[in-house]
Amino acid sequence: MTNSIFHINEFKINGISVPEFDLNKGKLIRIYVPFIGENNSVLGHNLTKELIKQFQSQKSNFPFAENYQKKIISEIISPLTVDKYLKNEMWIDKHVGKRIVDEIGINLSDKVEHLSLTNKKALIIKCLFEKNDFIILDYYGVDSNGIGILEKLVNSEIEKGKSGIALDRLEFVTEKEPFENITPIKLTVPNNVYN
Repeated sequence: MTNSIFHINEFKINGISVPEFDLNKGKLIRIYVPFIGENNSVLGHNLTKELIKQFQSQKSNFPFAENYQKKIISEIISPLTVDKYLKNEMWIDKHVGKRIVDEIGINLSDKVEHLSLTNKKALIIKCLFEKNDFIILDYYGVDSNGIGILEKLVNSEIEKGKSGIALDRLEFVTEKEPFENITPIKLTVPNNVYN
């Protein structure tokens, strides 16, 4: 009996080979995506979006921790609080919401748009893990301190038996992952040299 909750066969996207892999319960696959492609073309976010589409086409209930964006003009006039975001956008009850904000170190009365990018990402990641056993997330735009915070937060969920695919820039690959339950996959552009 296998603990695999998601399997993907090897495929090519924009000339870049993505190897076959299994996502197992209690594991995180960290895919490092090249930012620059052949002929100095910019890949980064576009390649990441294509990867997410590919994964979600294989498993339709595979949620992506998408960055918060204002949706309506009324949010400009009256910014959304974390409390309202949790209740109205994420359908998280008040007790669970309080636990989530305490773990992140923010307040229910904070305005979502005023949160740091790290805290916005932490909020959506915690909410999705609260409602799902596996998610897709990215570390784009977060500074090195923020990535450390998010890695610990994600690891705490992985240790509870949750699973995920994290996308990050190839330029930020490290020799050793911060936690043993992370399997790195490095996507490279043919004929480019990466250290």
